[in-house]
Amino acid sequence: MKKLPLSFILLFLVISASTQGFSQDRHHPSKERLQNIQNAKIAFLTEKLELTPEQSQRFWPIYNQLETEREAYRNKWRSLRNENLDAMNDVEIRNALNTRLSWRQGELDLDKQYMDKFLRVISVRQLAMLYRSEREFTRVLLKKLDGDRSTTGK
Repeated sequence: MKKLPLSFILLFLVISASTQGFSQDRHHPSKERLQNIQNAKIAFLTEKLELTPEQSQRFWPIYNQLETEREAYRNKWRSLRNENLDAMNDVEIRNALNTRLSWRQGELDLDKQYMDKFLRVISVRQLAMLYRSEREFTRVLLKKLDGDRSTTGK
């Protein structure tokens, strides 16, 4: 239990350092800031999952590959989200919505595929904790970013 406060202190220190520039240009954080957030996420998840050194060595390459593939889906969604609906007819909009559903299904299939890969390295309890901890990390990060924005008056 003594590790929990330490992880949050580490998390807030890294996020604080990395989010300083977000309030200035929230949509284009520097690579350094993104790397700091990534490092905080790694530390946070490693502690939450209580990964052994052996598990870490096998877990992180799988997790990083999943994140790369997830990012590809997110980039597709972003391109679809940025389309001008006023310039599209109903058939084009319907096609775009079907495409979005197809991508969401692809992302779900990806999660199923990686679940099997993870379970070769970590326990089912650790996998459940991974999903929970990813959401928790995102909530903490968003709270921190929102707090930074409110203190700068934006």
